[in-house]
Amino acid sequence: MTNQAKVGIFTFVTIAIFILGFYFLKGTNLFVRKNVYYAVYDRVDGLYKSNLIEVNGFPVGRVGTMQRNPETGKIVVELDLDKNVKVPNSDSTVALLVATDFLGSKKVSLVFGDSKEYMNDGDTISTLFKKDITEQLGSQIDPIMIDVKRMLPKLDSAVGGIRLMFDVNDPRSIYTTLGKVNKAIDGVNGILAANNNTIKLTLENLQSFTDNLKKNNDKITHLLGNVDNLSDSLKQADLKATIENLNATVTQLRTMLTGINEGKGTLGKVVKNDELYAKVDSAIGNLNVLLKDVKARPYRYISINVLGSKKAEKRRALKDNETGK
Repeated sequence: MTNQAKVGIFTFVTIAIFILGFYFLKGTNLFVRKNVYYAVYDRVDGLYKSNLIEVNGFPVGRVGTMQRNPETGKIVVELDLDKNVKVPNSDSTVALLVATDFLGSKKVSLVFGDSKEYMNDGDTISTLFKKDITEQLGSQIDPIMIDVKRMLPKLDSAVGGIRLMFDVNDPRSIYTTLGKVNKAIDGVNGILAANNNTIKLTLENLQSFTDNLKKNNDKITHLLGNVDNLSDSLKQADLKATIENLNATVTQLRTMLTGINEGKGTLGKVVKNDELYAKVDSAIGNLNVLLKDVKARPYRYISINVLGSKKAEKRRALKDNETGK
């Protein structure tokens, strides 16, 4: 064999090994027979040629070529499945496009139905696009971000308030407050220092008071015993009967006062009868006049005749004529 033939054979084998290795690394087995099915997706983010096709996690093929339909704008994906894989009817089988990692890589997961009829080579399988975890988190994060944006102004105000709180030059800062507290504490300390003797004397008096209580504990106990005995005596006394008698007396007094107010009885007539009052008042007035006259001219009411003296009678008559009475 010539050297040229050897070089040609070596080159051919090298190229064949390179091609086989390339497809092997891509996961494509050129010696396995396959059936081709199709799946139509609205989007194929992260799906590339030679990506895995699985059934219940078991690899059954690879993704083939992908083309965009210019009329519908949808993506037509070729699904190269092993020859021995039977795909149930498209009404019960779904080609689910799912994520394989956080980077967004995709694979096709076939979900077989219960149909006993199987699809033929070249048929189109129903599809479903399942959002990856980043998209799911994104849909949940969006409302959170809206709330965060709403809270940012309030958070900014809160941070500003905290900044002012720790600003040394701001009168509302915590340092100013602590300074005022320190001044107040110094004032209290000054008051305590100025009244140290008074406080000491007060404590001594308090101690003396407690000592007196301790010394007179027996007397206090005896006093409390006397109070207890007094309460027992009051308890044993017939206070109920006394109170009932008092109530009866008060009732009688109330009845008597009511009768007086109504003009009943002698006292009631005296109090309520104006005519009787006028007569009594007139009699008292006449009596006063009589008493004054008796006092002034007792000889008119007391007649003493000594030996029938007519001279005395003449003098009385003359005196009465002079006074006009």
